[in-house]
Amino acid sequence: KHTYNRIVFRIPQTGIQGKFSMNYLLARAIIDGKVGLDIFTDSAVRDQNILKLAERVRMNLDNNLKKTDAAGRPCRVTIRLKNGQTLSREAQHAKGGPEFPMTEAELRGKFNECARQAIDEKSAARALDYIEGLEGLQDVKPLCEILKG
Repeated sequence: KHTYNRIVFRIPQTGIQGKFSMNYLLARAIIDGKVGLDIFTDSAVRDQNILKLAERVRMNLDNNLKKTDAAGRPCRVTIRLKNGQTLSREAQHAKGGPEFPMTEAELRGKFNECARQAIDEKSAARALDYIEGLEGLQDVKPLCEILKG
């Protein structure tokens, strides 16, 4: 119910609305194979191939889904294929939280995707090297200089 009440846009008109549109998010995940920062732009939410699939997505509240623990946010995604076959998957926790953490590779990828919004690839790699060795740094000034851009 927590997520259901916050995902309020059926078809987004802006990049920000795209963050709150299950139709759009699922269509992007299916077509692109991932959800990244680059899909939350005004031009990205106008992609006709994505919108065509997003129109076919329905989100329903299922009160029969129960939490397995206090932090749970249970959900189920079911996809019906053209041949009539259905694929379904349930989850209790979003990827990236303490209950379902990202791998080291996923964390590095997420950092690079975010950092590349502000600094170049070489600077992002250097910043990550500093961050991964943060406990041993004598001075954080070089890291701060990289992050300033």
